[in-house]
Amino acid sequence: MAVPRHRVLTEELLAGIADGRYPVGSRLPTEEQLCAAHGLARETVRRALRRLEELGLVNRRPGAGTTVVATRPVADYQPFAQSADDILALAVETRIARPTSADIVLDADTARRVGAEAGTSWFVVRGARTRRGDDTPVCWSEQYLRGDLPHDLILRVSFQAADLAGKPVEQIISAALLTDEMGRALGAAPGSPALVITRRHYGSDGRLVSTGIHTHPADRYQISTRLS
Repeated sequence: MAVPRHRVLTEELLAGIADGRYPVGSRLPTEEQLCAAHGLARETVRRALRRLEELGLVNRRPGAGTTVVATRPVADYQPFAQSADDILALAVETRIARPTSADIVLDADTARRVGAEAGTSWFVVRGARTRRGDDTPVCWSEQYLRGDLPHDLILRVSFQAADLAGKPVEQIISAALLTDEMGRALGAAPGSPALVITRRHYGSDGRLVSTGIHTHPADRYQISTRLS
């Protein structure tokens, strides 16, 4: 299934804001320019710009264009995603600082965490995840990619969009204790409580494609909901 075109444009504009192509105070290309450059209908462009506005990254005013007002969402860091767009925004907003990577064969415990069979081959990227422009770590991330897929896929934000479009994503919240490695990287006490968000991404054929496991020190994350 093709990636919705408004989501592709949202991804491109998010990346441009994050990497400084569109700094705070600058204007994004006009709707007409975006339509012409990408071959999109006006409503498709407007959907992408509305999403940026919802994230608090731009201010849109009739006759004044779209101005960048922030390089990351103004709301607190929210790693629990409620939509594919939320996951895409997280992929652009954060990065794994000084990542390490390896080809591995899953042992029984890792296979359980990933949601795959023990003895299968996977590629993993690990490290402390930070917000772009801020070196303070927010969590420890492990990104697993099925071993038969090109390794560089896991490093592309565009892969996140393609993987999410119309395909199942399973999101699991659990509790754990920080390992020594996690504690050192996050500046937290090893063995202290942590909250883990696991996302499993499936392909159109129902097979598991990738799994992200994100471990947050207990004092750096909370979930708040309001019922009515």
